[in-house]
Amino acid sequence: MRIICRHGYFTFQELRVGQVSDFMSRYGLELVSKGNEFTFSYLESAPKYSLKNKPIFGNAALFNFEGEPWEVFEKNKLVYDFDTGLVVPISSITQVVQIDESGNKFTSAGLIKPGSTTVGGQRVKDYSAWFSRDTLTFVYSEVAYV
Repeated sequence: MRIICRHGYFTFQELRVGQVSDFMSRYGLELVSKGNEFTFSYLESAPKYSLKNKPIFGNAALFNFEGEPWEVFEKNKLVYDFDTGLVVPISSITQVVQIDESGNKFTSAGLIKPGSTTVGGQRVKDYSAWFSRDTLTFVYSEVAYV
């Protein structure tokens, strides 16, 4: 299964039947179908616009903006925290992650929370990963920082 985190907004692409079900069973995170992809159930209603000072999932929007949900998240400095199940300011994430390089890929035992800081001090904002149900690991091919 391919996992794309764009500015704290998640999409999942099932490459083989059963991957989404395996992922949900393993991690207790509910995914729902949205078009040809899946996303966290909480993000299903993510807006494609923001109005300054109006709420986005309980957070005051910083700007008037229109675009894709992940662009709205980026513009308003928000990310989805899958541990709490809430959309929060990226600056509120305090988790530190160790990203181990393996050639031109990165490996991790778990899903990286957007907004996490690496041991080198960089804040993660985007990534592309693959979840292997055979090894129950995540392989990241791209990690972008703020």
